[in-house]
Amino acid sequence: MSDGGRILNRRTFFPGDVIFNEGDRGSQAFILQSGRVRITKNVSGGRRGTLGFVEPGGIFGEMALIDQSQRMATAIADQSCVCIVITEEALKGKLAKTDPVLRMLMLMLIRLLRRVADDTPIPPDDLAALAREASAQTRDGTSQPRGDRTDG
Repeated sequence: MSDGGRILNRRTFFPGDVIFNEGDRGSQAFILQSGRVRITKNVSGGRRGTLGFVEPGGIFGEMALIDQSQRMATAIADQSCVCIVITEEALKGKLAKTDPVLRMLMLMLIRLLRRVADDTPIPPDDLAALAREASAQTRDGTSQPRGDRTDG
């Protein structure tokens, strides 16, 4: 796959690999080609809560590039995955060609999303339940998206 004659950089991540951390400066965004990525946020007591998952075709990490802020969440490979890397330079080049009103609208929406994420309580992940689920998936070979997690 290429972008205007340039070869796109791909990276492979394995389950548990941290792609980027909350609070990092963003220098890359990613398009998920295969696998699944868990997006987490630090919650009370130094624990993490899951904001959601990125499935193939999804993009993540773009907000920090667009608004020049720190990463608002951590991205962790939930399964083995392959990502196309979008550099800061490439994204800025695309944005420079975008209508200024649309750029302003994107910035406003990103700021709103950051505020909502900061104000919305996220329950910490139940690590024991996640470990049991991962173990069960390994035994039966499934990699289907997880449903609601309950402990008990």
